[in-house]
Amino acid sequence: MRGLEYLHPKAREKAEALQALCKKRGLALLITETFRSKAEQDELYAQGRTAPGKIVTNVRYPNSAHCWGVAFDFCRNVKGREFDDSDGFFKKVADLAKTLGGITWGGDWKSIVDKPHLELTEFLPNSSTSTLKSRYRTPENFKNTWNNTKASTSAPATAAPKKTVIPATIRKGASGSNVKTLQRNLGGLTIDGIFGAKTETAVKAYQKKNRLVADGIVGPKTWAKLLG
Repeated sequence: MRGLEYLHPKAREKAEALQALCKKRGLALLITETFRSKAEQDELYAQGRTAPGKIVTNVRYPNSAHCWGVAFDFCRNVKGREFDDSDGFFKKVADLAKTLGGITWGGDWKSIVDKPHLELTEFLPNSSTSTLKSRYRTPENFKNTWNNTKASTSAPATAAPKKTVIPATIRKGASGSNVKTLQRNLGGLTIDGIFGAKTETAVKAYQKKNRLVADGIVGPKTWAKLLG
């Protein structure tokens, strides 16, 4: 299944944040798969074993992170070049995903390298579903603890548009979550929550590029451009 509504709320939040980051960086991202049912996982496991094709997974249901709704796959959203990695597309996306924190990339694995795969580290210590199975036994029990609407085959209700909340004005010397948000949206910075010289330089460059007053102070106009 592709829809983000089938993901655990935390996984959905990460996926949506990654989509926004990729859009800002000009990376054509397409989420190709989110939750995977028992039938889908069994069919995938059979590939290269009892069904045609090459082996693409080592795990049966429910041992895939997809079966628990805490992983999603992606590709390049360009017809005919979906899995073209000649320019390092998958690592570029993965590097952005890692700036969000708590994400493991399948491209870092040694056994069956899975470049299109991202998963939430919080639920999968050592990329294993053993903790989830021990605590919840089945994906169904786990899904019953989610705070969002349960996954279904029907279309999700249309949510009211979100109003962008503009954070407080910050400048060099500031620290905290707003600085992390700033660094994450600017890109190319260490997400440490400290507004130092490098962050100030990046802010001025961004402001100049977007025809804002390049004073290094992140006020309402700069925030609106960054978060819009």
